Amino acid sequence: MSEQPNDNQPQGDALQTARQTYKAFDNFVTIREEDSTLAMAGKLLLRLLGIFIMILLSPFLIIGLLVAFAAVL
Repeated sequence: MSEQPNDNQPQGDALQTARQTYKAFDNFVTIREEDSTLAMAGKLLLRLLGIFIMILLSPFLIIGLLVAFAAVL
């Protein structure tokens, strides 16, 4: 079971901000019925760009976590 951080902890605020940012981005790029074809294509392109950026950043996040765990030990 994973534990949710308390709101009193600094990482809790960072995680909450990250969640809100992701939800706002996801809401923005969600394709709706009233969107035109051009808007749908733009939203699809933005979603793919977001996925690509997350994939690019993931090794740096993993390295950062490893350094943080090494510093604690």
